[in-house]
Amino acid sequence: MAGRICYYGLYDIDPGACLLHIATRITEGLARIRCWLFSASISGTVSGIPIWLRAFLIAMIPILELRGAIPLAHNTWGMSLPQAYMWAVIGNMIPIPFVLLFLEPVSEWLRKRSAHIDRFFTWLFERTRRKHSKTFEKWRDVALCIFVGIPLPGTGAWSGALAAFVFDVPFWPALIAIFGGVLLAGGAVTVVILYFETFPLWLTLLSAVLMAAILLTVWLRGRRDRTALDVESEIAAAEAVADPEFDD
Repeated sequence: MAGRICYYGLYDIDPGACLLHIATRITEGLARIRCWLFSASISGTVSGIPIWLRAFLIAMIPILELRGAIPLAHNTWGMSLPQAYMWAVIGNMIPIPFVLLFLEPVSEWLRKRSAHIDRFFTWLFERTRRKHSKTFEKWRDVALCIFVGIPLPGTGAWSGALAAFVFDVPFWPALIAIFGGVLLAGGAVTVVILYFETFPLWLTLLSAVLMAAILLTVWLRGRRDRTALDVESEIAAAEAVADPEFDD
């Protein structure tokens, strides 16, 4: 128990187990929300809720964000693309200031109450900053904006807020960069929807395959470059340790 007790409901458990339990509950809740949204969009059980409010609320949900809100609002509920874009952007941004403000105090609170959580955050910060610090320090705001603006799994406003926390980006620069990324992501989703509506299916699929191939090539090349850089750094460190002047 490490001398630390976390109270969750009626259970007295270790803080690490408590955090894992809470994360599991959140994941299960998000899965239920996604299932409800899918069934509701088919059965029409959300017909009493204004469409703008549906898009607004869906965009607030992590993972879904505006990538799920804009297509649902436009393709399923008939909202115009400009309106879907506007409400999705607003909904996506509403939680972000609070996430940026409270991530650090919450993490500090957890680290003080559990050695396991403290080691996890230390490992996370050191590993992430060691791998990406040079690139992020050079292109901090632009890199954060692009990271949020690419509408792919694992990116988005929530992930951008987490990245800003890990790299210790100040509040206002982080908020502005994330907002710019959300605008870009919403624009990208809107363009994709227009593309699907305008061009035949075979051309759309071909474009998607080509885009996936390009992204995969860029990712593999970046991974290879990072691996080569890590090897060079390890060799340089080994040479520095072996250098007689290093001991002096």
